[in-house]
Amino acid sequence: MPTLILDSDFLSSFLKIDRCDLIKSLYQVKEAFIPTAVHREIAQTDLLTSLLQTRWISVLTEKPSSDQVPNQEPTWQALGAGEQACILVACTLKDVILLMNDNKARRVAQSLGVTVINIPAFLMACKMAGLVSPPEMSSIIKDLKAEDYYAFKPEVRDLLLK
Repeated sequence: MPTLILDSDFLSSFLKIDRCDLIKSLYQVKEAFIPTAVHREIAQTDLLTSLLQTRWISVLTEKPSSDQVPNQEPTWQALGAGEQACILVACTLKDVILLMNDNKARRVAQSLGVTVINIPAFLMACKMAGLVSPPEMSSIIKDLKAEDYYAFKPEVRDLLLK
């Protein structure tokens, strides 16, 4: 069973459309984690209540070491606090899946050997696992656009809806 770490961008998207249940169902976990920095970012939005009601998401309070990351590189410095914290945590644990959508942050995490899943890949996995019917997928895509201004590339949208 992998340890799930969620970044603010990914988590907020699914909180906004009230579909965090898909995360728990796909990975069949009892608990997922967010670093304190991600909790702080979510707390600055109107999503805090939704997060607190999602009792299976826990805040990691211990501060991971930054020995394993190139923290002086400009690419690293350009990442947000939540992204950096997620990558640091993911680098210190074994068998981790990091749910993160920012392309730059995903590339940094992948370069450090972290398994990273973005929203399109996650939804494709949900589709392949039979967790989401075609009408539900259409609804999720519409909800992400309406609630989070998240738009899929046409070819990705078409694959998800097939």
